[in-house]
Amino acid sequence: MKIPFHRPNTPESLDEIYSDSIRNGWLTTGGIVKNFEEQLKVYFNSKYVILLNSCTAGLHLSLLAKGLSKGDEFILPALTFASTIECGEYLGLRPRIIDSSKESFIFDLNKVEDELKNNTKIKAIIPMHYGGEPVNLDQLKIFSQKYGVFILDDAAHALETKYRNHKIGDTDDASAFSFYANKNITTGGEGGAVSTNSKEIADKIKKLSLHGITKDGWNRFKNKGRWEYDITELGYKYNMTDLSASFGLWQFKNIDKWQRKRLEIAKKYMTLLRDVKGLELPKLINGHAWHLFVVKIKLNEWKISRNQIIKILNKRGIGLAVHYKPINMLSYYKENYELNQSDFSNVNYLFSSIISLPIYPLLIDSEVEYIVDSIKYVYGKYSV
Repeated sequence: MKIPFHRPNTPESLDEIYSDSIRNGWLTTGGIVKNFEEQLKVYFNSKYVILLNSCTAGLHLSLLAKGLSKGDEFILPALTFASTIECGEYLGLRPRIIDSSKESFIFDLNKVEDELKNNTKIKAIIPMHYGGEPVNLDQLKIFSQKYGVFILDDAAHALETKYRNHKIGDTDDASAFSFYANKNITTGGEGGAVSTNSKEIADKIKKLSLHGITKDGWNRFKNKGRWEYDITELGYKYNMTDLSASFGLWQFKNIDKWQRKRLEIAKKYMTLLRDVKGLELPKLINGHAWHLFVVKIKLNEWKISRNQIIKILNKRGIGLAVHYKPINMLSYYKENYELNQSDFSNVNYLFSSIISLPIYPLLIDSEVEYIVDSIKYVYGKYSV
């Protein structure tokens, strides 16, 4: 049996996705982008949504829109993808990388406050809602009020995530989302969005996402507009196209159904794997988006390493992943910031022990059972 780590949902006919954009002759940012933005505003219960070509673009522009600049510093978790740190690097900000807590994949909030207490240069915190698990936003709000820092959610995994029954995108600061190919919904391979209740942030991001121009092509040529425009500040080319938004809208109409399927698979894994003593399973947390299902290998229960376990399961046809190689282990950041690995003992141990199992709506019961049976077979053969 061959089970890929991810299978994207696609329609039987591309006419279901692209017909409107192709027939109306408008392929780039236009009415379909605006339609998708309006639907996302309702979904997040937020005042503004700006569609972009990546979550990285959303993180970058959010920091820029908030006025952070060279000399400022920001906090981020060690266990995240490179985008979370790159967005600050683009602006000349200095990162303060925080170890994971012992209890979860999320960064240690006590260590976050230790940094805030001793460093007035810190202007922003970027929490990463790892795998779809919500960070403690109550505590982050206290930090924001107490220390005057901007909270920018890296919500790449957290489109459906809720905290105390509120979507992550319902924020007075900003949340950046990903529609990359393997995310819970995609806009055809690449894409992202920022959600915010701040008009100032939204207006700034909108302008900066398209060259700093005062009027985009839709409003100059298609939407009964006039050709005149101006460029009032240095901008970027981060806009989403109508073609991408068309793909996203088709996916978005299935979001609740697909989310229920992810939760169903997560529960099935938990039930079938609970007797494997060599694994620590994730907790069933309210509001979890289940973008990832990550198990921890109890290394003292196995005769082989995490990488050897992955290799054996790969040979049995199972696609697996590791999320992520921690920032403190990446060569560029080790060399440029002279990071002390002893400051990252929790995340370094996590990295040696975590495996992401397949979880997506097209994964069928027999495949889940095959994955579980394969894990049990390997554990039976290589347990201590």
